[in-house]
Amino acid sequence: MHHIRSVSTLKEIKDFLSSIEENSIIFLDVDDTLITPISKVFRFRSPYRTLIDDIKRDRERIPHFETLLSRWRLQRQTQLVSEEWVGFIKELKEKFPLYALTQMETGPLGDIPLMEKWRHKELTEKGLEFTLTYCGQNKEVILSSPSKPYDATFYKGIFSTGSYSKGEIIRQYCLRKNPGKVVLIDDRAEHLNDVYNACCDCSVPFSGIFFKGERLIAGVPDTTVAEFQKDHLLSQYEWLEDEEAERKIREGSGFFSLK
Repeated sequence: MHHIRSVSTLKEIKDFLSSIEENSIIFLDVDDTLITPISKVFRFRSPYRTLIDDIKRDRERIPHFETLLSRWRLQRQTQLVSEEWVGFIKELKEKFPLYALTQMETGPLGDIPLMEKWRHKELTEKGLEFTLTYCGQNKEVILSSPSKPYDATFYKGIFSTGSYSKGEIIRQYCLRKNPGKVVLIDDRAEHLNDVYNACCDCSVPFSGIFFKGERLIAGVPDTTVAEFQKDHLLSQYEWLEDEEAERKIREGSGFFSLK
């Protein structure tokens, strides 16, 4: 894949971006690229790392799925994948339009009144801020259809896919803005290839960076603790961080009855 380069550190990203064209546009994935949960459940070598993806795939069989997902998002703690991201993003914004591109539900979700506002707050509290406007607006619906539950939106520097793909977002961007080149930094190869194909459709050059920095964060969960956390989330709609789950197990609290 000559259009995609694999890297593990921000230094490698900086070296790569030092030679890109001045009229480029840069998009940054969020989850496991900029931030990641602190729990060992979600580390790269954890057999439970796809827990939330698995829950999403099974959403039709989970009562009050949106409430469960929203509470996990509100209750989980996160960390920067690299402490260097804050300073590096400030540097990039001085040279290029720079946006976040996140695969995420939009609008109201369970206990979260507006997902876009929640995500913006989550990122700004960590010092991560992007180019605030798109086509002169700081809020906009990018794609919408009665057949899809979640719109694709733009909110204060963050493009959220909703029920659409990252490629569909980039295709709309290219049709409206015609950038000299699109650069995407993402931890998932499928998203990089999707955006590459969208750029090809629009005859826009593309460079992808397959960022594996999250894999450098050490940690593997204890199976007993991880199973407790998973079952507690599914039964109680509450996420317990590692230390809290360990404490409850030590205290012999077991699993609570359903609410």
